[in-house]
Amino acid sequence: MTDTIQTLDGAQAVNAAVQAFQARDRDACAALLARAVKANPPLGAKWGSVSRMAATIGEATLALIASRRTLEAGPTAETLLAHAQLLQQTGRTEEGRDQAAALVRQRPNDPAALHFLATAQVQLGQAEEAQANLRRIMTLPTVAFGAENAWHVLADMKTFTADDPDVAAMEALLERIGTAPERRDGRTVLLYALGKAYDDQGRLDAAFAAFDEAARLQKVSSAYDADKADRYVDAVVGGWDRAFMDGLPKSDCDSDRPIFVLGLPRSGTTLVEQILVSHSAVKDGAEANLFRPAAMAIPGYTPAEVTAALPGPNGAALPGRVARSYLHLLDERFGKDGRVVDKTLNQTRMLGLIHQCLPKAKFVWLRRHPAGIAWSCFRTRFARGVDWTRSLEDIGRHFRGEDRLWAHWTKVLPPETLLTVPYEALVADPDTWMRRILEHVGLPWEDQVRDFHKTDRAVTTASFAQVRKPLYSKSATAWKRYEDKLKPFFDAYEGRR
Repeated sequence: MTDTIQTLDGAQAVNAAVQAFQARDRDACAALLARAVKANPPLGAKWGSVSRMAATIGEATLALIASRRTLEAGPTAETLLAHAQLLQQTGRTEEGRDQAAALVRQRPNDPAALHFLATAQVQLGQAEEAQANLRRIMTLPTVAFGAENAWHVLADMKTFTADDPDVAAMEALLERIGTAPERRDGRTVLLYALGKAYDDQGRLDAAFAAFDEAARLQKVSSAYDADKADRYVDAVVGGWDRAFMDGLPKSDCDSDRPIFVLGLPRSGTTLVEQILVSHSAVKDGAEANLFRPAAMAIPGYTPAEVTAALPGPNGAALPGRVARSYLHLLDERFGKDGRVVDKTLNQTRMLGLIHQCLPKAKFVWLRRHPAGIAWSCFRTRFARGVDWTRSLEDIGRHFRGEDRLWAHWTKVLPPETLLTVPYEALVADPDTWMRRILEHVGLPWEDQVRDFHKTDRAVTTASFAQVRKPLYSKSATAWKRYEDKLKPFFDAYEGRR
């Protein structure tokens, strides 16, 4: 096939790459995109589409080359910002920040460029610079509405006092935004910011009302189907047992490079990622989302979907091929050296396939008091992909499924593969649990791991502020102040209708 690819001109290779993508052949798509990049046809702005396809299948190098060619064809504010965002998405946050800073110098009143620059600065721990850019957005006369995004980032960075003038400013903006359907997204974002401010001030009723309205507004466009999610868990728990795994083709991959950190969002996964990354043998970590593109030849992760894919042409070799594609994508994202932490959300739902492809990989599963996670998820604005956080009832249903998956995988996977870490125990006795985590993944103790909050790196999740502080227990019990308002969650989680 390689010889055939090399005979294609650049435009033909792009068209063939699209066909390979549609056929779920990731490796062929990547090879064809590489051919197109090498041939360098005069695609002009269409290189942007090539870049997006390459990014979708995890090919960071190809995506960046194609993005640069888009700029060479005639840079615009939109393509310059898209390139900065791609740099950030592929782990090059400092380069993305610098690209955004250059754009801001050219366009000092561009709110989108200022917002991205501030976000990158937040991720890199540059709080003062970020706040200055966020407040600049709020003063721009061109931003009649849109400042709510700046307020949302700022709210996560600060603690509001009882007489904080920022609260009155946000309330005034919320009044101006109103309740028109076309302003729903902006109102939602600002409500999350105001909820955080009211919580800091101890105004619990106002805080809950803000978070509740924000969740209801987001629920309108949510695709989450709790019944469908339950059926998926039923299929995994009912069919993906040890006998099923033993009957599948075996992977020939013996790499232990990836360390998978599992658990619900807000359960402590970013904390454990930061602890691991503080070790000298660990290169970096992120919600990398690379296993899905590596395994795109397999259309789903239930036993029936996996069975349908593996007996096909080359099915016996597919687990090893997926593993090699995944490791290649880790190289693309993180470089070739060191262990890597992968804490992509929802990988608990495909854990059997991950283990089948990467049998030497280690898993660390965070468990935390469900009410603590529920409240933290409910009050957090997730931009995409976590639609079950839009109501307390959906959160309860999702958590029940997660509990079932944890109980299932702890029985099915080899015991040396999976370590369960109770968040509250980690906070109460960090030295013991840090040592257990490192021992589980095969790393010797290093004293600097204790000072994980001093590790200088980009943190791209909603926990960016917490992991830059020493361990503290206050957040573990924050939900208790709202216990009476969480009844819909408890009813759904405990199976009461």
